[in-house]
Amino acid sequence: MPDGEAWQYGASYTALKDLTEYLVASYDWRAREAAMNERQHFKARVEEYDIHFMYEKGSGPNPLPLLITHGWPGSFVEFMKVIDPLAHPEKYGGSVDDAFTVVAPSIPGFAFSTKPKKPITARDVARLWDSMMTENLGYPSYIAQGGDYGSTTSLWLGAEGKGCKAVHINLLLGVGSPVLTDEDNAAMARWGQVYRAEGGYIRVQSTKPLTLSYAMNDSPLGATAWIFEKMRTWSDLNGADPWSVYTRDDVLDNVMIYLLTDTFGTASWMYAGTGPGIAPPRQRITRPTAVAHFPGELVFWPRSYAERQFNLVQWTDMPRGGHFAAYEQPKLFADDVRAFGKKVRQA
Repeated sequence: MPDGEAWQYGASYTALKDLTEYLVASYDWRAREAAMNERQHFKARVEEYDIHFMYEKGSGPNPLPLLITHGWPGSFVEFMKVIDPLAHPEKYGGSVDDAFTVVAPSIPGFAFSTKPKKPITARDVARLWDSMMTENLGYPSYIAQGGDYGSTTSLWLGAEGKGCKAVHINLLLGVGSPVLTDEDNAAMARWGQVYRAEGGYIRVQSTKPLTLSYAMNDSPLGATAWIFEKMRTWSDLNGADPWSVYTRDDVLDNVMIYLLTDTFGTASWMYAGTGPGIAPPRQRITRPTAVAHFPGELVFWPRSYAERQFNLVQWTDMPRGGHFAAYEQPKLFADDVRAFGKKVRQA
């Protein structure tokens, strides 16, 4: 069976065998860990949680605070390639006046943050993030950015966060919202197609995550296959080849965070809490909002929907990239966030 066809049924045996052979023979976790530790890592106590976050103070006299949130099956490592360009744009041909102070936290249940005792929602995470930014870190205002569950969390911050002044997202879903136009109908139909073909993991993780966690915690190979398959399927690749976008180290870095922190199961609490709809707030968000549309996303609601739901000040149709935008296309991602930051500064 050709490898591209094999992926229709889950993780390709050939690709998974190649990845695990690389893990055993060549992957150097200690070197990768050292690279991660070149960034500053902290924990903040918020309610009953210890929240892990990466922190990079931006260059210049007035960097904008930027809160970046990952989703599933991602982690803080998604942002390793964009933190420096966002915090220190002058090193990449930009202006120091466009710098951000970057805060990249781990959702409870992921990586080094406290594991919740029961399912939580994106709205819960938004409440924690707003408290952390305004009270623990002392920022009166900040920009929220995210994809996947990070997108939903950022939209809740835009709706309810006391300190959130603007929102940038790279995933736009209108599931659960009124269907008003032909474009909405097309997006909803596409969601149905994708959900039927690719949504098995949602059904399991949103209903029986505990049962799944026993198998995945017992089998590092199984957890690797589960995560690797999603990274490959949701990314904008050249043909069927995951290595056209990622290095093997990229994929394994993300997988290892789940394995070494024993968080495959607790990361699934987000699905059990929020459910398959991943629904954003119903109310219109009046804070300035930007949407980066990466073409490799399997489902994306139209610009007309964004214009109804948000105070949309920036929409970018990207030439390439998929669900893991910052990991796949770090320059395009950083440039778009920086362009939005200029607009927010000028407002």
